[in-house]
Amino acid sequence: MDGGASSASWTAGGPVGPRCLAFLRRVRAGGATYRLARNADREALDRALAAGFAAWVGRSRDDVRLTARGAEYLDRLARVE
Repeated sequence: MDGGASSASWTAGGPVGPRCLAFLRRVRAGGATYRLARNADREALDRALAAGFAAWVGRSRDDVRLTARGAEYLDRLARVE
């Protein structure tokens, strides 16, 4: 790890959690843009935005994308780092 932060899965409000991880996986599977489809998506989005793992696409409040930081985090989880 980089010595400064103990884990990229932590935000100011605590761990990202399993609901947010599932959301990030759906965003990744959605390709370049993911359209929010569930209420659970909107709840998980707050944590993903706070952690820098997701970002809005344009002016729409229904479309998001995975950031490079979010993709790196999912890759690290897949490698169990």
